[in-house]
Amino acid sequence: MGSTGSQLIDYKTHILIGHASNGKTTVICHWPYVPRQDEVRQKIDAECSTCAAFLLCTPTSIMPVPNNGGRKAAYSSRFGFR
Repeated sequence: MGSTGSQLIDYKTHILIGHASNGKTTVICHWPYVPRQDEVRQKIDAECSTCAAFLLCTPTSIMPVPNNGGRKAAYSSRFGFR
């Protein structure tokens, strides 16, 4: 199971990011659970050969896009709403 457009991002999400030597970063996949090492390896092996490093991350803050007439939106972090 890999990422799909319909999955929500939350604090259990694990995000695989590729980092190229030119500084460009790309989200490769995200999982709504801790992926097995072989799942991560399959995604890495299938990804571009231009990546110099891969990062498996979890979000510490999730900030929605403001859609409230320009007012600052509250966002959730592991430490509460801001």
